[in-house]
Amino acid sequence: MFRHSTIALFLLLTIGIGSANANSCLSAEETRVKIQEDDLVPLQDIVRNVRSAHDVELISARLCETNGNMVYMIAVLGKNGRVMRMTVNARSGEIINHR
Repeated sequence: MFRHSTIALFLLLTIGIGSANANSCLSAEETRVKIQEDDLVPLQDIVRNVRSAHDVELISARLCETNGNMVYMIAVLGKNGRVMRMTVNARSGEIINHR
């Protein structure tokens, strides 16, 4: 399971799959640079926390700028088969909202 999750995370960062507005979201390379420059919580840490707290599987994730704040826009699949979308503060790791 860990291997599949790691591969999926790599692919998401590499090809930039996501559900957020492309105009405000960063590419995979821009994401790597932004995380280092601005000391943001790495996506892999966010995904690990979301998985353990909500028992879900990652579908997609993007780092985006919204209203001057950096957030991760994440889509996850719950055990019930329902897709949820989460917005996570990239500086604190706090889930801002989910639906």
